[in-house]
Amino acid sequence: MKQEVTVRIFNRDYRLLTDESKEYTADLASVLNRRLDELMSGKSTLTPQDGAALIALEACDDLFKTRSNLENIRSQIKNYFDDAADSKARAEAAEQECARLKASAEKETAELKENYEKQIAALKAESNKKIAELTAKVEQLQKEVDLRKSFVTEDNATAKDMMAQDISKALGGNPAPRYKFKK
Repeated sequence: MKQEVTVRIFNRDYRLLTDESKEYTADLASVLNRRLDELMSGKSTLTPQDGAALIALEACDDLFKTRSNLENIRSQIKNYFDDAADSKARAEAAEQECARLKASAEKETAELKENYEKQIAALKAESNKKIAELTAKVEQLQKEVDLRKSFVTEDNATAKDMMAQDISKALGGNPAPRYKFKK
């Protein structure tokens, strides 16, 4: 809401309509008066209008520089937001890739574990089969050894003697020796 404010600038009153407060407008007039006093104190040839023109030129220069700085700041902020958005997108992509790699690693680990367990089971089965075969073979050999030990001649003949007698018998010689089972 516009209000009427009267300010004194270089010994002259000005009535203004402004949206700003009286205090703010008075502060602006005070700054302008101080600056005019500084300019006028060292140069006796300057008129108040010349001083006001120089101050207005400085104010325009400050305004343009401030606007330029403001645009630079806005541009930097926009760049920061763009960079932040790009970084966020890359971070999300990296998180997705990590999740994909984790799932892939878990799947491969499960497959390796399953294959390992299958191989272990197959090796156990094969080992048990070989053990059973070897146990049967050992038992068969033990039976053969026991059977061979059980044959003895009455006169405790050696295997060589027994073979000689068997050959002799086959050729029609001496009667066959008598064998008996050992108990």
